[in-house]
Amino acid sequence: MARKTLLLVPVLTGLALPAAAQTALTLNASGAAQAAPDEAVANFNAQAVKPDAASAQAAVNQDVAKALADTKSVPGVVVTTGGYNTYATTQDGQMPQYTAEQSFTLTQPATGGVPDKAFTSLLAKLQADGLLLNGLSGGLSQAGQNKARRAAIDDALAQLRAEADGIAAALHKKVGALKTLNVDTGGGPMPPTPRGIMMAAAAPAPQFAPDKITVTANVSAVIELTPGS
Repeated sequence: MARKTLLLVPVLTGLALPAAAQTALTLNASGAAQAAPDEAVANFNAQAVKPDAASAQAAVNQDVAKALADTKSVPGVVVTTGGYNTYATTQDGQMPQYTAEQSFTLTQPATGGVPDKAFTSLLAKLQADGLLLNGLSGGLSQAGQNKARRAAIDDALAQLRAEADGIAAALHKKVGALKTLNVDTGGGPMPPTPRGIMMAAAAPAPQFAPDKITVTANVSAVIELTPGS
């Protein structure tokens, strides 16, 4: 009887080979950009204390209305009114006194955040009229904020890429696909620090030169690392 030889040949067609192991790298980076202010921003507060709430409110309304009328004489000034508050205080059993308050903000386009003479003269006039200057600062317009925010994001992304490249090289891997990317710019501009501001009791026009404004952005990403060559 003839002998038969049986050859067993493995069939691999249709069977998936195990994929090469991949590493998911999670990174966070904080970017920042500095921008010269392009607006001058002054914050005021009108306040009146009277024996009754109606009188206090009427006095504040009159002061704010006059201030708004005065600002119309200065080109480019935008006025934004803020919170309005009334409260009562009593001392040593005396009749209560009512305080009314309202805030408002003056904004003027200004190169470097330095206001012009007309704006600073307006601030001095408002102070002489009894209004309280709570702060004078340089600010960024919406266009200025958008430009600085993009620069901060670019800075964060550059840091993230550099860190990913360094880690991949240390692990003898290569940077692969970007799986997720989150960008957070909720920090907003950080107010500049005044270089100098002079306000005497007679409320002269303030001298002001703000520093640059810092805008920040936080970026987080999940990046795939693939086997190196």
